[in-house]
Amino acid sequence: MKIYLFFLLFTFSIVFSQSQNGVVTYTFFANGAKKEAKLIFNSSESVFTIKNDLINKKKVEVIADEEKSQINTTINLWKDIPDNLGLLTDLKNNCIIDHKFLPIDLAAIKFDTLFVKDTARIISWELLNETKNINSFNCQKARGNFRGRTYIVWFTNEIPVSLGPWKLNGLPGLILEAADSLNQFQYFAEKIELQMEIKALDVKGFSNHNYISPIEEKKIFVTFIELMFEEISTKIKSTMPRGVVSTSRKTSSKIEVEKILIEINFDDFKQK
Repeated sequence: MKIYLFFLLFTFSIVFSQSQNGVVTYTFFANGAKKEAKLIFNSSESVFTIKNDLINKKKVEVIADEEKSQINTTINLWKDIPDNLGLLTDLKNNCIIDHKFLPIDLAAIKFDTLFVKDTARIISWELLNETKNINSFNCQKARGNFRGRTYIVWFTNEIPVSLGPWKLNGLPGLILEAADSLNQFQYFAEKIELQMEIKALDVKGFSNHNYISPIEEKKIFVTFIELMFEEISTKIKSTMPRGVVSTSRKTSSKIEVEKILIEINFDDFKQK
């Protein structure tokens, strides 16, 4: 009887340890672009990365109106963007740090390095009664509002960590699927690899930087898009015949930018 009990406890220990460490490979859709993303996690930390490939680089569409003649230009600004460290979620210290590169001009040769620091566990989730099976894991449905978007997610208690793709966290199990209500941003777990050993994540690269807030990041991005528009507009004017007077009218950059940004409302954000 003692041997049998020891075997049960040993088996439970292995399963529990295994379920708190691993790697999830997601298919990530962002405004129609399909990407591969990975979440490496342990019981309280995760690093989320998006594969930087040449096919699915983000493109920015700029619409200029010169003398009522609409010019639509699509520019690939992220063609040569370096690989970043990804997004670190640290539940013990209640913080999220996102490492990003932002082009500083249309040539996209030089980049600003950004470390955006945010708080974790700020999503109020509503647990729903629906369940389904994802990759052999029993999952429950939940709904939550975060930064101007409503998310429907599926999480599993069989992997008891409060983590998930991107900044989505705070549920009693790992999030395997997630989508905002407009389906602009979607995450689908394609492969789940659980590990028996407790592994410390390599997060040294996220430390000791000049951090900015998500609000400051949005302002920097909007300013960049506006400068990009002005540069394109100037180039368009330079091609016009001499003596032609042109006026420029740009669409509301903030509205246009919000169509491609994942975070659009910061009412929940508290300055420290």
